[in-house]
Amino acid sequence: DLQPHHHTPGHLGEGSAEGIMFDKFKRLDNFFKTPNGVVTLCFGLFAVIFWTFAPSLHHDFQLYDDGDYLLNNSHVNTGFTWSNCIWAFCYADKSNWYPLTWISHMWDFDLFGTEPWGHYLTNVLIHAANGVLLFLVLTRMTSALWRSLIVAALFALHPLRVESVAWISERKDVLSIFFGLLALWTYARFTEEFRAQGSRSKLFYGLTLLFFACGLMSKSMVVTFPFLLLLLDFWPLERWRLKSKWGLVTEKIPFVLLVAPVCIITYSAQKMSGQLSVFQLPFGFRLENALMSYARYLGKMFWPVDFSVLYPYPDSWPVGQLLCAVALVFGISALAFALRRQRPYFMVGWLWYLGTLVPVIGLIPLGAQSMSNRYTYLPIIGIMLLVVWAINDLSIQWRRQIVLMTALVTLVTGACIFRTRAELLYWQDSAILWSRAIAVTKNNFMAHYCLGNVLLHSNPDQAMTEFLEASKINPSDAETQRDAAFLLQMHGRYSDAISHYQAAIRLQPENGWAYNGMANSFLQLGRTNDAVSTFLKAAEIDADTPSYTDSLNQLLFVGGNNPETITNFLGVVRSDPNAFSNYLNNLQWNTNRVDFMNDCAWAFATNPDPNLRNGSFAVRMAKRACEITGNQVTVCVGTLAASYAENSQFDEAVSTAQLACSLATSANDKDLLKKNQELQAMFQSRKPYREAPTVLSN
Repeated sequence: DLQPHHHTPGHLGEGSAEGIMFDKFKRLDNFFKTPNGVVTLCFGLFAVIFWTFAPSLHHDFQLYDDGDYLLNNSHVNTGFTWSNCIWAFCYADKSNWYPLTWISHMWDFDLFGTEPWGHYLTNVLIHAANGVLLFLVLTRMTSALWRSLIVAALFALHPLRVESVAWISERKDVLSIFFGLLALWTYARFTEEFRAQGSRSKLFYGLTLLFFACGLMSKSMVVTFPFLLLLLDFWPLERWRLKSKWGLVTEKIPFVLLVAPVCIITYSAQKMSGQLSVFQLPFGFRLENALMSYARYLGKMFWPVDFSVLYPYPDSWPVGQLLCAVALVFGISALAFALRRQRPYFMVGWLWYLGTLVPVIGLIPLGAQSMSNRYTYLPIIGIMLLVVWAINDLSIQWRRQIVLMTALVTLVTGACIFRTRAELLYWQDSAILWSRAIAVTKNNFMAHYCLGNVLLHSNPDQAMTEFLEASKINPSDAETQRDAAFLLQMHGRYSDAISHYQAAIRLQPENGWAYNGMANSFLQLGRTNDAVSTFLKAAEIDADTPSYTDSLNQLLFVGGNNPETITNFLGVVRSDPNAFSNYLNNLQWNTNRVDFMNDCAWAFATNPDPNLRNGSFAVRMAKRACEITGNQVTVCVGTLAASYAENSQFDEAVSTAQLACSLATSANDKDLLKKNQELQAMFQSRKPYREAPTVLSN
């Protein structure tokens, strides 16, 4: 801010160019410190932020998260309803609990439908509002208008903000900080009332609690808010001089009580979604990653290049880099402690950065990424504050402070705008986004996998390359192995596909999709015995998936009734009867499945080759088919009669054949009546029926 005791016109030279310039700056300073001037600055800041991020309005939805969270989520894409609102407060299965964020997305679908520009517009508007709110909060707390404006502008225009704004699913970032900044503003008003009246203002204290609760319901990142309030009590509010330290702590208890249940809910949500897998990493490695991340975030702030939507974990951190990170973190911490009295903003800004990153620094579940640009949305404010206040103190004795500082701020702000708009280009669509991630990171398994999914329909060849690369980088991911196998199969590389399917099954044994795909590859290679057993395993795992049963039915009975295939199938059934019986017991109603069981039973009961017959299994399958159809389908009842005869249960065979004749008579089906009368006579003579496998249909 302007320092008139150092820069008076007399000091600069009466009538000099510098003196005239200072007078102009002084008049501007006086104007902008009026209410109208502050409003003008707010509108100007809002407009610059909006213009900077406006290119995102032309972007498409991202494949990563936007599909599952929004476009394919019927609770969200149907808009705001009371039932959807209740769901938002009760649902916690996407690693977090953020009902207000869900509701904001519902309103977007009400207003804009599936047009992405409207959803991006909401993100940009909230982010621009956050820049203005930060400016107002810092101005109210510090009375330093220009420094507050610079911090707010650098925060809002920095390219690290792109991920939170240009990714619709990250609405939770901008929304939670919006409420968090509102809470800081009402807390500033609360402290002003306390200073003026010597008592608490229940209104502003209550509003602070309310806005903080809304922030928690937008994203749990703001759980560090009570800690942040204590820092601000030290500086710039300096309440520790007016109130006992214990009183300042007890004042934050209601905020802590709000944090506790949110932490429990978030932990449970991450456990359900599998995010707690990070705890499989050794604690020592997680600690190293945390220290490295603190240093890397600072590097991205001061040299904002090579941004990625996802930064993978390395196998290990180079010792030299790790030592430098440790020296940097502990060195700045020691300096901040040493300057806590002369330069309190230094300690507050640094602890703001360290403390607000704790929930996402990697000591607790993070998922597949070692760090993420969006995690800096709140923490980076502390560093911005520290740097701007420190430069102001260092430049206060400069003869041309105003000119030099104006030039510096213009240069840095312009660079931020340039880099931010350049970074926005990589968020136009998912293919560009993940290609960029691959270009600026190493061994990024998730980037290759996501790019493969993006290219699956438009460029299958390239998609296969990406899936194979992902499976090479991370061979322990079942989905990647399965998808790579599927594309290899599409390209006729059946042996390679089988090896990847087998890898997927080793990692995820109850993977019916992988078994079914592997069975098809076996079939293409002519390995029918392996195909039958694998189809059977797929159907056993997912008995309610018709395609698995249909594949087996197609293999067994359609296209020539291959006796060799029937033999193979019977061999599998005999080798593992329990597995097949469990599969049969799990079958539900479906016409194709009834036909399948009936065809199996008829084949096992009537084939002239004794090696292809099995009376007990024929009875089991025929009974199940009759149960499903309520003993009202003639061919199923007739098949059961033939199965009884093969199993030497001739009395049951005769009575069942008689029922089949009655059903045929009722249906006026003369052909089936004649057939079942012949069967009944044969069974009365205690002879089973023999016939080559034939597909019977109702």
